[in-house]
Amino acid sequence: MELFWTGGFIFWVIVAMIFVAVVTFVERLLYLRRVTIDPRDFLPGVFNVLDKGNIKEALENCDEAAGPLPTLVAEAIVYRASSPESLREVLAARTHTEVSRLERRTMLLSLLAQLLPLLGLIGTFIGAYAVMTALDVQAPLVQTGAVAQAVAGALVNTIAGLIGAAFCYAAHHILVLKADALSLDMDTCVALMLEHLDAARRGEK
Repeated sequence: MELFWTGGFIFWVIVAMIFVAVVTFVERLLYLRRVTIDPRDFLPGVFNVLDKGNIKEALENCDEAAGPLPTLVAEAIVYRASSPESLREVLAARTHTEVSRLERRTMLLSLLAQLLPLLGLIGTFIGAYAVMTALDVQAPLVQTGAVAQAVAGALVNTIAGLIGAAFCYAAHHILVLKADALSLDMDTCVALMLEHLDAARRGEK
């Protein structure tokens, strides 16, 4: 624990940023897991209700489910009477909105991944300056304890900055991969929804 205090103010700033990164990652990861729905499991039930002409129940099913997929399905149901081209534009706009919502705060992790090594480097330079100062003040009888403490502080900041950056980098990519998977599910959902509504229109004709 004494080693941590040698890092000084910069070290604790790095620790605070790593804490923010961990909290952000956990919150986003839990959110993405909560809203993940397989369109092939969700859509058949909605299609069954729609085929019976019960639009209200279909919308209620969408409202009860969390996540971007039910939102897209509800949007398609509301605008089902629109032309196929207009419906595609509406769903494309909604998909863009939902993807932006999925990626919320992930850019913070990317920013922290870039800032943490720089802070560690600043801490290293401060430690190096402390070493040079100790050598200058105590010359020619240099006390190795003071020099060692300054060197340790520099190394602690460097290590903390690199560890924090590595975590943020990995966390950012994990969240991006999960968001991309959900985005693909949304594309699948839109395609299946448009196909079903188009088939329903042809059946009415």
